[in-house]
Amino acid sequence: MSNIQSYYKSVRVISALIRYDINKYSSLKIYNSYYIGLSSGKTPVKIITSNKNINKVFILFPGASPFAEEHPKMLMLGQILASNGFKVYIPRIPPLKKLEVTEENINWFLSFYKWLINNEMVRPEKIIMTGISYGGGLMLKMLIDNADKLSFPKAIMTFGTYSDAQSLFKFLLSGKLIVDNKEHIIEPNEWGLIVIFHNYLKNLKLDWDTTKLQKAIHYKVNNFDKDSNHHIEDLPKSQKDLFYSIVSGKANLEVEELAYMILENESDSYKKLSPEFGAEKIKDKIFILHGANDSMVPFTQSIQLSEYLPNVELCISYLIEHKEIARNSGFFSRLREMKKIINFYSRLFFHYEN
Repeated sequence: MSNIQSYYKSVRVISALIRYDINKYSSLKIYNSYYIGLSSGKTPVKIITSNKNINKVFILFPGASPFAEEHPKMLMLGQILASNGFKVYIPRIPPLKKLEVTEENINWFLSFYKWLINNEMVRPEKIIMTGISYGGGLMLKMLIDNADKLSFPKAIMTFGTYSDAQSLFKFLLSGKLIVDNKEHIIEPNEWGLIVIFHNYLKNLKLDWDTTKLQKAIHYKVNNFDKDSNHHIEDLPKSQKDLFYSIVSGKANLEVEELAYMILENESDSYKKLSPEFGAEKIKDKIFILHGANDSMVPFTQSIQLSEYLPNVELCISYLIEHKEIARNSGFFSRLREMKKIINFYSRLFFHYEN
């Protein structure tokens, strides 16, 4: 359901995403602040706002990326939302900045949300909370784990997120999707295997020492190119082959065997990270948006998630990729998909305002 005002705001946001021009947002105030994270430490948060006194707040929880709150696409979306009447917060989640997809993230999400309510004095009914990619599933797990303790934000949205970590990681390994009982192959994003091995190789008990391979992957993740090259050169031939297979996103037989060992070894961890477990605790409406062309997290994950949540608004769009609007579709196809996304955002804004 929507009205003229929410539809108009949705049109403004979507048209700005398609025709983004950074020069249009020079009047916005963008600054760095800090929130109190775990262990009472100061943790960066990017804040974007107009010069007006704004009491409408939009949280953008980032996914797993070394850019964190400085990610260009996050800043672009933040600027567009700020120009449409929101004060936008993009908090750094330190483990996700290091591409660590672990339970620790859930407590970081919680600490930011509590800081926003208690220190910034923002009322939950003034908040739209959105989680991007891996951040979306972790955000939902934070809400699930604290469903009886928190006042939920007025509107909750995920973009390109997952439902079940185990089936997601199987996709990142094989690229296989089952849609309407038919198998489809999508080439997975090359960062998928890197994330898996960066997080979980250290937990495998093998008959060879993985320390040097872990370091090489670590430096690759953190863009330490020179150090990465140094560590690669020190690797035995067999581990060099593993490294290049992992960072290319194309698993050879040895990498595939290790990956399935990881899947089995981490089965309990995946359940703790998967929002499908306990999803029924979230009675509030969840808005789920996913791109059909997403090669990092397949859109079937959001379909699966929508089946577990009691109250959901789902939009799967062929216009959206993992990071941006797709540019290579036909005119009428783009027009149809634009209408679908505009309707989705108009219902989100109507839900928030009413």
